[in-house]
Amino acid sequence: MIPQILYFLHTKPQFTSIDEVIAYIDKQNANPHIHQNDLRKFQKFVNQTNEMMLSTSDENGQPSSRQMRFIVLDDAPNIWYFGTAPDTPKIEELDRGLAAIHTMPTSEGMTIASSRLRVYRAQYKLDELADYYNAQVPGFMDSLSAEDREREIIYAIELKSARLDSWTQHEEVTFIND
Repeated sequence: MIPQILYFLHTKPQFTSIDEVIAYIDKQNANPHIHQNDLRKFQKFVNQTNEMMLSTSDENGQPSSRQMRFIVLDDAPNIWYFGTAPDTPKIEELDRGLAAIHTMPTSEGMTIASSRLRVYRAQYKLDELADYYNAQVPGFMDSLSAEDREREIIYAIELKSARLDSWTQHEEVTFIND
């Protein structure tokens, strides 16, 4: 809960104490279902991007950020999938399950940011997601050899909550997955 508290203290200037943040978090968690209007807003943001800055850290706490492309399947806009080669240093970092994301700004200034998320290895093979990649990240599949596609490890990022920002909007969306 400490990273979540720090996130709110840093991003919401109206909070001046840890107690205020904890009360806010408790209030958010008391309503376990995302409102349909929030889901539409979130979907609008997601539909305009497929590129994020993914931040993790190594075993010594040294942070690392990398730009990544992601896809979203039809049924869960708060679960994003991305692939990576199995022989990269980020595998160890990703397997820790802790990360933060921030999407690249759209022309309207829309971004999605979250440090309240879970990262895990997905049960998919890259070729099983080829149609999604072809639709959402054109050219990505073409850039990989058959051997690379077979070796690629697919990770999922499950957003527990996300901050939606644009030139005119600034709000938090909380997801509860059953």
